[in-house]
Amino acid sequence: MIFRRFFCKIVLLLAGCLLLTVQVGGAADKISVIASILPLGDFCENIGGELVAVKVLIPPGASPHVFEPTPVAVAKAMKAQVFVYVGAGLDPWAERLIASRAAKSSIPVEAVAGLPLIEEVAHHGHDHPDHDQAGPKQGKGPDREAKPGAEGHAHDRGNPHVWLDPVLAKDICGRIAQAFIQADPAHQKDYENNLAAYLAELDNLHADISKEVATFRQRDYVTFHPAFAYFSRRYGLREVGVIEAAPGREPSPGHLQRIIAAIKNSGVTAVFAEPQLSPRVAEVIAQEAGVKVLLLDPLGGRPPYGSDYLKLMRQNLAVLAQALK
Repeated sequence: MIFRRFFCKIVLLLAGCLLLTVQVGGAADKISVIASILPLGDFCENIGGELVAVKVLIPPGASPHVFEPTPVAVAKAMKAQVFVYVGAGLDPWAERLIASRAAKSSIPVEAVAGLPLIEEVAHHGHDHPDHDQAGPKQGKGPDREAKPGAEGHAHDRGNPHVWLDPVLAKDICGRIAQAFIQADPAHQKDYENNLAAYLAELDNLHADISKEVATFRQRDYVTFHPAFAYFSRRYGLREVGVIEAAPGREPSPGHLQRIIAAIKNSGVTAVFAEPQLSPRVAEVIAQEAGVKVLLLDPLGGRPPYGSDYLKLMRQNLAVLAQALK
């Protein structure tokens, strides 16, 4: 009897150890993925499904313009099998990590690679009236450099906010899928099927945005910083004023007055702020111009959309419709 009880305990212990080994092994079998921002992380989740374990380094509410990862976060990034980041100066720490080859075992995916970047006007938003009401200019390609003298601007190759154009997002997703296939060729078909399904979702999003924007009576808007330049180019909207071209660098009093004048002259009914950045200056402008402040979110992480890119973009569309219809 004593031997039987002892034997049963040994069997249960071994069974528990085997279950733990299976669970740990199952987690270890997943591709380890690091994404710098939530939208890229969501792309990875949708394309990789159960085959990937995704970590997003920049937490909800933080701005990638000023974020610096902790040593622990850097160590995780170096161990990832796939490392997805924006590029073009938005997440410079990621570019430094890739350039240093510290993460040489990782497969890097740069979101802006190969895309036609919009050139950002030098001094835009500061004491240069010739540029104050001009939107970002389109460059000839991803290697087009910003004009010299753009002091304080972190974007060294053009505007990096490419993920906010659903059509360009399809290109990014395609390259993420290729990275997953390179890391895990045995599941190529799974990644291709997941990609096809998500590209169809992005096509539906693009169609819905196009249909809704066609009903807008107003096409001009004022934004906090030019995060939605690619969205605007895709759907025919126009920035008539940008409050801060370089996040964290407050505009001059003269520029604020020109923004207010642009609002009054164009019939703009709202100023768009961003939840990751202080709305204080936007609120001052809105009060002076007699318009309201609304939030456009380029990154996500807030209710009701959370980290879901498709829901985030539909929320942004609803906010734009509230101001421009």
